[in-house]
Amino acid sequence: MSGQDQTTGPEAVTKTAQNEAPRGRIVIAEDDEATRMLLTAVLTRAHFAVRSFANGQLACDAVRADPPDVILFDWVMPVMDGRTAAALLKADAKTRGIPIVMLTTRSLIEERVEALESGVQDFLTKPFDARELIARVDQQMRWRKVLAVDANKRFAVERLELYSGRETRIAKRIEGPASDSGFFDRIWGARGEKKPKFNIR
Repeated sequence: MSGQDQTTGPEAVTKTAQNEAPRGRIVIAEDDEATRMLLTAVLTRAHFAVRSFANGQLACDAVRADPPDVILFDWVMPVMDGRTAAALLKADAKTRGIPIVMLTTRSLIEERVEALESGVQDFLTKPFDARELIARVDQQMRWRKVLAVDANKRFAVERLELYSGRETRIAKRIEGPASDSGFFDRIWGARGEKKPKFNIR
């Protein structure tokens, strides 16, 4: 079993992109080859560009090199399991915003809580339905877009408030000294006094 499927490597991604713009870019980490091939086939048919790997370490390296739109991690894998891989990516500022869907054969509350604490956004129980898989991936892509728009709005508002506050402070510094008894009066003396003349030779 190879670390990365030859049929789902860069060549397959390029082929998908040449036929039409991909619906989204997905990274899969699943150690079972049959499940990995099935996930890849379902998502590729749905016009996603897919890269698949046999463990979390290989997937993390690929995500850091070329961030996808959504990540699918199997819960139990050799070398690095899904929970560890998710925690590593969520700890990295460059990858923490990428949604992660955890694949699992179990539905124990304790495991789901642990996965959520590591930063996972959603779950998919195996065996899975192809329609549910696509729906969950689409949902995470939509949420990411919504959050990105919201983050951009918050950033714009914060910058506006920052610059507005800065301009107000600058205006006060400029207008303040001259607004009360008279800025130049305090320099040249009381009002009514003759201002000094400068002779420039």
